[in-house]
Amino acid sequence: MVDKKQTKSYKRAQSTAGTRSIESEVTSDSQARNLLANQPKLTPKSKTPQKSLKTVRKEQKVIRLYGKKKAPREYTEKELDIPKLNMAVNPGVIVKKSGKKGKVFIADNDPLVYTRLIRQINDSRDSINESKLEKSRRLEEIRELRKQEMERKEQEKVDKIENKKAEIKNKANLARANRRKDNKGSAEAAKPKKRGVSFA
Repeated sequence: MVDKKQTKSYKRAQSTAGTRSIESEVTSDSQARNLLANQPKLTPKSKTPQKSLKTVRKEQKVIRLYGKKKAPREYTEKELDIPKLNMAVNPGVIVKKSGKKGKVFIADNDPLVYTRLIRQINDSRDSINESKLEKSRRLEEIRELRKQEMERKEQEKVDKIENKKAEIKNKANLARANRRKDNKGSAEAAKPKKRGVSFA
């Protein structure tokens, strides 16, 4: 005779006895299931249609090859220079706009930059039939002028830094000298003066 505790059905009953199962009405009640089937989809449909995997892969391939396209720039009203509404316009009064940020003006006594600019403008404007050698020579001149200009700018930067260093050094030396003077003065004031003895 088989022991009752060894049967599969007994073991299954014992394992499920301690657990509690919650069944929804939808699965058990057929009427509720039918009601739910007739309900419309409550989640709103997205306005942008979902792209297929093929198109996504195609787009990614194009991005890898040519890079991502920049989104068109949105200009503000201030940038587009749109006049404000309900603003009185004074006739004959011209309001000057503020200068462009970062605009650098060339010094009047700067022949290097002037010659370089003139050569560049002439190079872009003139459409003379010339040999390759002449053209390369002209381009080399422009390059040389640019190089000189860059070297001069670098030198100016270095000079500026050196001047600043010297200025800081001088300040430090002056401060040190003043401190020493003060220390010397206070030390002399602290020392008692020796009395001189005079014999009559």
